[in-house]
Amino acid sequence: MRDKRVLMVLLMAMLTLSGCSPQQQAQQGTVVSSVSSDDYQTLLPHEISEGRYWSGNTSSRVDMLQMPKQLLELSKKHFSVKENYMQAGQVLTYEDIQELQRYESEDHPYGMNPSSTFEISDAISVERPYIVYGIVEIDFISMEDQQTLNGISVAILMNSSVTSNDTTIEIPQDIMYTYASTVGRRLERYFRTKAEVASDLPIYITFYRSASEDSSVPGTFIGEGIFTGRSGQFTPIDEQWVLIPSDTATSLDGVLSSQFNTVKAGLKDFMPENANIIGQARYTDGVADMLKITVTVQAKSYTEIYSLAQLLSELSSNFSSTEMELTIEIKQLEQTCFLLHRESGTMQITMLDIV
Repeated sequence: MRDKRVLMVLLMAMLTLSGCSPQQQAQQGTVVSSVSSDDYQTLLPHEISEGRYWSGNTSSRVDMLQMPKQLLELSKKHFSVKENYMQAGQVLTYEDIQELQRYESEDHPYGMNPSSTFEISDAISVERPYIVYGIVEIDFISMEDQQTLNGISVAILMNSSVTSNDTTIEIPQDIMYTYASTVGRRLERYFRTKAEVASDLPIYITFYRSASEDSSVPGTFIGEGIFTGRSGQFTPIDEQWVLIPSDTATSLDGVLSSQFNTVKAGLKDFMPENANIIGQARYTDGVADMLKITVTVQAKSYTEIYSLAQLLSELSSNFSSTEMELTIEIKQLEQTCFLLHRESGTMQITMLDIV
């Protein structure tokens, strides 16, 4: 019963924020309104992407949710939320995605993995490494008629390391970016062969460098390009995830590391022996724009966890930058108990009790 009440509270909050009903009848189908006016609306019935049934070999464990979320955010620069609905990719079929992730050859000219030896450095080369392991497509449909395809966003998912003779080799980011620029243009040409893709349809292509198998942080977008017909070029994206606390975090941003340590000290005073805190910060163009904190406790009662959530809500004011989105998850062992969230642009924090 408690779970049902929580869901009802969430639904009511969403309706209040959106200012309208969760579903609106439109010309062709049903529009699912977004909670925020800054987010895309979607259409029902939901069209399932065939890409969801295929995933190539990858060592990444933490990327499959974080990556599409940010792809949507990046897409807003090119496809207005005021003019487009979002839907899962419908252009590439299961067979298309398999074909694109093959090794390039005469029989597979659009294959996006190397046909032969791949040079990682002057001293290191690998024979036919499997670099491109996934392609994620998101489509944008005209609000005017709910039928016209206005644009496509796509992410090329790439392994940050490859294996050769039982040795794991990291691919330098500059080498990966150069290779991605080549196969990215190949992917754009492949899209143009599809009947539903007009010659001048905007296609936004990004390169996503996955996290390694033992990484505690997500991968990063390293490049992007918007293509309309024959025009377009790729440019690098400056993005980095760091773990807090760490020497990397301290050297990169001493202020944020100090703020984190202040929160950690406040937590230790409250629950000195049974709490652990870890953070993941994302930097874009050298500025921290997202911080995710996980606090794991061994509380003996609900009141302990509740009091801890209230304390963390107060301590969150130590993170003074309003340019940064903040999320704090409180877990009792493996179970999430509270979520605290603060959008960028505000210091107001929202707390959700999901015990």
